[in-house]
Amino acid sequence: MATCPWCGTDYTSFQSNCDKCGGSLPLPADMVPTPSAESLAAPPLPPRNVPCQVMWHILSTDGWPIAALVFSPWGFVFGVVGTALTISIVAAFVGLPFAELGGLVLSAGVALLAWRYQMAHRTVEVLEHGEATLGENVSVRQNYQVRVNGRYPWTLQHRYQVLGREYAGRVTTASRPHLSEQPGPPVYVLHTRVILVGARSIPVHTVTMGCDQGTS
Repeated sequence: MATCPWCGTDYTSFQSNCDKCGGSLPLPADMVPTPSAESLAAPPLPPRNVPCQVMWHILSTDGWPIAALVFSPWGFVFGVVGTALTISIVAAFVGLPFAELGGLVLSAGVALLAWRYQMAHRTVEVLEHGEATLGENVSVRQNYQVRVNGRYPWTLQHRYQVLGREYAGRVTTASRPHLSEQPGPPVYVLHTRVILVGARSIPVHTVTMGCDQGTS
């Protein structure tokens, strides 16, 4: 028996999310792993060796660059056809809207692809040079509104402390989270920091160990 802590709905068997409110359900007692911070393997010290294919794996499981690659060629085709019709003058009244629409779609696709590439590059940088600190996962949810390569991605929200201050982040992964990544057990969080005025530093990008990709 599993009970949703958010709305009180009861389930006879365990599932990751409540069908009624969408909240994450806690693991049954017999499924909860019991790792401790002492037994948890710490990540290697930076700089870490991250395979180059990790970048492309992140992009291939991200719906935004996939959408950009689908729509950008159509924008290019519309732009070329519209420009050709506009130059012919006879069909300029048709070609001009085509050219403008194609230019907008192509520009949006390129900008979207560049943005997600930058985010993937930041994730790889965190894996290579990020500082490790202990944290914990607070929720695990599967996003049924997005489907990438036939799979619904998972979002793991976590919290951790840096210099006595608590922060929160989230990681999106296409792989089903392991039992050790359910809410409760400790996890290592890799993060980068930016130094602000007054020598105050805040984490700006995080990745939890064991997940495919992540953004704070």
